[in-house]
Amino acid sequence: MVNTAQIDRILLEINNLEERDKILFFHKIEEISNDFSDQQDNDIPIEAVFGLWKNKNITKETLREKAWMKN
Repeated sequence: MVNTAQIDRILLEINNLEERDKILFFHKIEEISNDFSDQQDNDIPIEAVFGLWKNKNITKETLREKAWMKN
């Protein structure tokens, strides 16, 4: 949970910055936001994480068939 007192303190410090420093601050925030967005876009699908399942067509039916064969 976000501590509103910390946010208020940060905003107070930002308001006390000179105009040039505020601009630098907001550019830095924009960079952080863009980096976060890029990381979200490059997420690997869960299927690719498992090397055994990569490039295989796995369905509920095939899993059930294999389970029944082993029992």
